Amino acid sequence: MARDATPAPGGGVSIQALSHTTLDGARSVFNTFVRTSNKRLCFGMCPACDEPADRFDNIFHEDPSRLRTAAVAVRMRDGKVLGAIVCCAHGQKRTREERLMEPDPGIGESHVEWLAVLPEERGVGMGTDLMKWSYTAVKSLGATSMKLTVLGGNRARVLYERQGFARVGPNGCANVCVFGCVGCCLLGCPYRDPRSTFNASEMVKTL
Repeated sequence: MARDATPAPGGGVSIQALSHTTLDGARSVFNTFVRTSNKRLCFGMCPACDEPADRFDNIFHEDPSRLRTAAVAVRMRDGKVLGAIVCCAHGQKRTREERLMEPDPGIGESHVEWLAVLPEERGVGMGTDLMKWSYTAVKSLGATSMKLTVLGGNRARVLYERQGFARVGPNGCANVCVFGCVGCCLLGCPYRDPRSTFNASEMVKTL
C-alpha cells in the first residue's frame, strides 16, 4: 500500500507502518524522547527509566491492529528509525498507562499516544509527515476526529496548530488543577518547566 511507504522531506527517508522489525527502533526513539524532554516520575523525584522491549512491544502483540495506527520514519540507506508516531482508534486495545493519561477514544474518535523525532533530525518536516500518515490510518478504522494532549513547553504545539488542531481543554480552574497535579505526579517536570503539566492543552482536529 502506498500509505505504508511515503517519501519524506530531505530525501532518503520513508514513512512506514510500524512492524515487528521496526519496534526496537521505535522504542529507541521513544526512550530518547523521554530522556531529552526530562520526564520524571513522582513529582520529579525519580527519573523515568528506559522502556524495556517486552513492555513496549506487548500491546502490539496483544492487539496487532495497533501496528496499523503507528508509523516510523526510516532512513533508507541504513534502516535507522528517526521518528515514530503511535495512535489509537476506537475499539483498539490500550495499555494501562495510556488509559491513565487519556480515556479510551469513543466511536469515531482517535488519539495520538505519542509522537517523537530524534533531536538531530527535527526541523525537516518529519513530524508533519508522520502526522499526515496517521490521519489516513485512523480514518481507515472509522475515526472522524483526532485528539492529543500537549504539555506546556513542548514546541510541537506549533506543529499541531499548523495541522489544524484546536484547543478544547482542560477548562476551568478545577479541571486544570486536577489535570496538572496528576500530570505532575506522573511526569514530574517535563521540558524543565515546573508549569508544564498545568499549561497542558487538549487539542482536537476533524479528519
